[in-house]
Amino acid sequence: MSSSPDGHNGKLYIETVGCQMNVLDSELVVAALRKDGYELTDDPKAADTLLFNTCSVREHAEHKIYSSLGRLKYAKRTAPQKVIGVLGCMAQKDQDLIFERAPHVDIVVGTGQLAEIPRLIKETRSAEARQQQKAVSLGRRDGSVLEISSSFQSYDPLRDPEMRPTPFQAFVRIMIGCDKFCTYCVVPATRGPEQSRPPSHILSEVKVLADQGVKEICMLGQTVNSYKHTEDGRTHRLSDLMYAINEVPGIERIRFVTSYPKDMTDDLLHAVRDLPKAVKYLHAPLQHGCNDQLKLMKRGYTVEDYREMMHRIWETIPGCSVSSDFIVGFCGESEESHQLSIASIREFRFKNSFIFKYSERGGTKAASLMKDDIPEDVKKRRNNEMLAVQNEISEEDNAEFIGRRVSVLVEGQSKTAERKAARGEDASAPGDPLATQLMGRSECDRIVVFDGNPRLAGSTCEVEVHDCTGTTLIGSIVTKEVQHGSSGILPILS
Repeated sequence: MSSSPDGHNGKLYIETVGCQMNVLDSELVVAALRKDGYELTDDPKAADTLLFNTCSVREHAEHKIYSSLGRLKYAKRTAPQKVIGVLGCMAQKDQDLIFERAPHVDIVVGTGQLAEIPRLIKETRSAEARQQQKAVSLGRRDGSVLEISSSFQSYDPLRDPEMRPTPFQAFVRIMIGCDKFCTYCVVPATRGPEQSRPPSHILSEVKVLADQGVKEICMLGQTVNSYKHTEDGRTHRLSDLMYAINEVPGIERIRFVTSYPKDMTDDLLHAVRDLPKAVKYLHAPLQHGCNDQLKLMKRGYTVEDYREMMHRIWETIPGCSVSSDFIVGFCGESEESHQLSIASIREFRFKNSFIFKYSERGGTKAASLMKDDIPEDVKKRRNNEMLAVQNEISEEDNAEFIGRRVSVLVEGQSKTAERKAARGEDASAPGDPLATQLMGRSECDRIVVFDGNPRLAGSTCEVEVHDCTGTTLIGSIVTKEVQHGSSGILPILS
């Protein structure tokens, strides 16, 4: 692309860290900037516009962004037309601090102001004298609930297929914000009050995605099963959205993350059980196996409450997979409390758990009222102990699938095949130059790898499992072959 009238080359680099919500935000921002003629590049040195979509949930994510910004400290010496922007949760939380730590940053844009990015980039580049610009939403104490909510705008104008996990999978935001106020979490401050989108808007978006070839929809919300919106005199919950999306032609799978345990209602479980397109998988973070720690975290439930939820899931949706999140080393965590978390993994047998060492976040109740008193080496040990137990559970439960057939939505090449191809090595399957190792997910969200033709990407196929690891089922695709001279159709493993 040649240079534009205002002197830039139209190359856009965007780096995204954090959750699925951030991945979707980046997709929407890129789609909007494409309308202004931008092209994506994965080379930050080639880009004249560089955006960093940030996360504040853990300290490591912030350090990563500041490191990336640091490498651009002198980039404008040879390319003064460059525009550097910081977006997302860190931008909403730190605001002017980002300008202080990285003076070469041009724009800071919070989670609720993403629609302003094209305008801010254009104004920054066209100004005779560069001035740093900031667009952020109100803080949780800076106005009425209505005023604060209005300052966080859900931004879902355009979609960009190139930014999706695969061409066949798409995220759909059904709500923004959070009102749970867990003591360790910055999300209520960085994402604002809980607001659910109108169901008619969501359904329209899903239909557009289906027309674009999307097969799997993943509905997003900080506490997605808290969704509630009244439209045309009727109150809609997450289960109602699922029934509506289930009727959209072209959509084959429906999933949602992340669920809040106290809002796991029976109507939702019935929808997951009864709808043929619903993935039999739930992500419901426990966070800790000790009631004292859950109370300090202000999670709003006890281990007994969570156990009751799990029993309802097991009884309502036999074979449903459940995954969890855990925090180790939270304020005041004793060795006994830590062992209770390990015991909960053994009791509930999660498909997998995302386990994180506690990271104190400025602006949270935990940071202002509690002492981060667990040494780093203790946090690391406890983290590793929990991971070891979870890996044992995952390996044992995955082994139960050996000899069974699973339905797999093929996503594309496996990471192993992609790495081989990136190194210039032969990534074809042994004995079959037209095949490579593919990966997809089963109906209960287990990763499955098998050899097959890359053209299978986006299709659903049957795979017979013959081996496993703690994270992956390994199998062979089941094809059907008509035998000559016979009317029978026999399954053949290939």
